[in-house]
Amino acid sequence: MRASGGGKIDPADLPDPFVPQVYSADSEDGLRQSLSWWLVGTARLWRNLLDERLKVADQTQPRWRVLAWAQMLPGIKQADLAERMGISSPTLVRILDSLEEQNMIERRESSGDRRIRRIYLTSEAEPLVRGIAAEVKRIGDALLQDITADELRSCLDVLRRIRARVPELSDKGLGAMKGFPSAPET
Repeated sequence: MRASGGGKIDPADLPDPFVPQVYSADSEDGLRQSLSWWLVGTARLWRNLLDERLKVADQTQPRWRVLAWAQMLPGIKQADLAERMGISSPTLVRILDSLEEQNMIERRESSGDRRIRRIYLTSEAEPLVRGIAAEVKRIGDALLQDITADELRSCLDVLRRIRARVPELSDKGLGAMKGFPSAPET
């Protein structure tokens, strides 16, 4: 690696410019470190791309995630939604207030327990949610266009195995993992 002015390493010379080079990039440890950095960075880039494209629908990432969960699980409890999204209840309440003002969702008291609030999409939200789902699919299709079904299955298998180990290392246990949908079985 050549050093640029001031003795600094030129990022263009790094074997992996997105990963701090504190290990041998050819070692198993280096591969593991690289994978963790790539997973986190790629997830952030994918989410940012979705945010950028969905701004046209005047929806931020937390808002379209609420709409998506409300579509997938009509009547989801407000507390369960906060847990699945990995956000605090007060933060979720602000998002729900905003969506309710736009007539995108409605909160209904549970018939068995008035303290429980359930979230439902309104008929006014349905076209927006369909449009968001179509855009999310277009982006996913474009990003994964040259990846085969076998490669996807292999990747999902690796991610499933990684995810299964997180609860045993987390103080929060399995509850912290409820917000993630299960990868399909191969």
